[in-house]
Amino acid sequence: MGEFLGYLTDAVLLLITLRFLYGALRQLLAPRAAAQGGGRGVAGAAAPVSPGEMARDPECGMFVSTEVSRRLKRGGQTLHFCSDDCLEKYKRRAS
Repeated sequence: MGEFLGYLTDAVLLLITLRFLYGALRQLLAPRAAAQGGGRGVAGAAAPVSPGEMARDPECGMFVSTEVSRRLKRGGQTLHFCSDDCLEKYKRRAS
């Protein structure tokens, strides 16, 4: 029984360590993705947004940060898309 508890403790510590490393890598790499052009909109400069604001992608329904979304101005409204694929699908469907 003591050996089983030892393995269980090792497994829990391994999971905690992996979770910590995943979070650290995500924090480290996230700013780079936004700086490489992920935040530029299709329609040019968009209206200023609050940090952490989320919008629903009208094509797939996924929530996306307005800071890194692909943008399209339609009828005085800014639409936010999670990817170039969703933006292109929306454009084809709306045409």
